[in-house]
Amino acid sequence: MIPTSLKIYRSKWSVSTLADNAAYLFKIVFLGEGAVGKTSLVGRFVYNSFEGDYLATIGTDIHLKMVQVDDTMVKLVIWDIAGQDNFAQLRRAYYQNASGAFFVFDTSRPETIARVDEWLNALYTVTGEIPLVMLENKVDLNRAVSQEQKDKIVEKYGVKIIPTSAKEDTNVEDAFQEMTRKILLKARNKSSKTL
Repeated sequence: MIPTSLKIYRSKWSVSTLADNAAYLFKIVFLGEGAVGKTSLVGRFVYNSFEGDYLATIGTDIHLKMVQVDDTMVKLVIWDIAGQDNFAQLRRAYYQNASGAFFVFDTSRPETIARVDEWLNALYTVTGEIPLVMLENKVDLNRAVSQEQKDKIVEKYGVKIIPTSAKEDTNVEDAFQEMTRKILLKARNKSSKTL
């Protein structure tokens, strides 16, 4: 169950202080190695901004965004989780109650996709299977991840990979719309089965 009130210590406010006109509240987590652009994607989507200088996320940053999908208003609680290995144990606690997950890799650095199985196994151990969207980020740079690598992942996990660039604002909104639709569909299917 997703908590109705989630304190955000850096910002000194909680989810419950926002307008409660959303039909759904969903927690989304970002997964992936350090410096793949997770924070930049979140910044582009939530604040429509891009910071070019890399600053590693320490632990997690939490952001809120109201999203309209067709006739439904959804409140997203977006968890930007550190990609460095020394946060691996902490990340598992952050996965609790996640409704969906983005896995982000840097298209210019093939090593950032190499441990996708580790990331997803750690996630699914905590959450079970939840909606997943893969983002091939930094498509404004030279691509070094082969189509064969991407095809194997698409086939294995049954997902599509969305090419994104936080810098150029390429497909960022589309990626979040895709995620929100997938989570909404799952939530609606679940609630119709319980009726």
